[in-house]
Amino acid sequence: MCSKTAKHMRWHSSENKDGVIRHPRDGEAWKTFSVMHPEFALDPRNVRLGLASDGFNPFGTMSSTYSIWPVFLIPYNLSPWLCMKHTSLILSMIIPGKQMLGNSIDVYLQPLVDELRELWNDGVETFDSSLNETFRMRAALMWTISDFPGLGILSGWNTHTGLACPTCNFDAEPCRLPHSRKWCFMGHRRFLSRNHRFRLNRVRFDGSTEERNPPLKLSGSDIFRQVENINVTFGRGIHLDGKGKRCRQEVKQWNKKSIFFELPYWESNLLRHNLDFMHIEKNVFDNLIYTLLNEKPKSKDNLNARKDLKEMGIRQDLWPDDNGRYHLALFSLTRDTKRLFLKTLKNVLVPDGYSSNISRCVDDVQHKISGLKSHDCHIIMEQLLMLAIRNLLPNHVTTTLVQ
Repeated sequence: MCSKTAKHMRWHSSENKDGVIRHPRDGEAWKTFSVMHPEFALDPRNVRLGLASDGFNPFGTMSSTYSIWPVFLIPYNLSPWLCMKHTSLILSMIIPGKQMLGNSIDVYLQPLVDELRELWNDGVETFDSSLNETFRMRAALMWTISDFPGLGILSGWNTHTGLACPTCNFDAEPCRLPHSRKWCFMGHRRFLSRNHRFRLNRVRFDGSTEERNPPLKLSGSDIFRQVENINVTFGRGIHLDGKGKRCRQEVKQWNKKSIFFELPYWESNLLRHNLDFMHIEKNVFDNLIYTLLNEKPKSKDNLNARKDLKEMGIRQDLWPDDNGRYHLALFSLTRDTKRLFLKTLKNVLVPDGYSSNISRCVDDVQHKISGLKSHDCHIIMEQLLMLAIRNLLPNHVTTTLVQ
């Protein structure tokens, strides 16, 4: 009904396209969708949506078991500086609950999927005040956006096993670290070019060479065939044996057929589930910084990690002795270099609005850093780390970090 907003909804088709990715409309998934559904793409006023959801605890530290899931819709017709404003986001629903949703999220999403299916098949009569005319508006859900556990809940792929990677699907070799008690992914060299030197490097990886090609990219039809006949179990039923103890249930890689496959176009979408980059960057930052600072509870360089290296028979210089003692790694900062590193971050002055006050997050007495927000981590990774780390570690270590 607002003429300015109605005009902005055609931005994705009216602005110049110079081959640089600045908006989802410049991506391959958007263009493929337009080719496969030309009738929908013919009218730029048809709405293309993204769905974002994640669980959080609204009570903070008062309750550690509550998990509430808001479901947002993002209209991608708008320009980048408008579509992500809170006034443009659509709060579709809020899913309450004391536990993780699991397969039950599909029950709550059913009304939304029904409306999306209606908006795709029939559309709705809408008035365009910028052109002063009525048209039949249709809408399509392009993809979902979530963190990695959220991707597992929305798609149905089990992200808690040795086959957690949804890209590799079943074409992966699980690797369990016995001392750290976690799954790890050792197939990352498959994605490098055939002549990359890392493929033949035994010492720096798991003691073997890598000759495999990258896993085949599965289409939506391939995924649909895998989940077509899965029996979905809703709720979190607990199965007990004759003694009243919980039965050990079989771990399945596919937990369900996602409810989004009810949408007529979902199977043909090139990209169905996205990982939120903010979560990934924050995790990489935490692992990197706390390992550099050798902060025991959060560092990835610990006794169990050293034992796993010994178990795998690699990096002998990092193995612990029989008493569980080990020397400081080459990539960890000493007491003096740690003080210089934190002093550099504490003395950084940035323009107003560029980031939060990073100096408040640096404790130069206890040599710790804490309380950084996701955007602060982004700023440090992109701009400040290469300044703070230079001359504090050997050249080949700082070169790797900067790159």
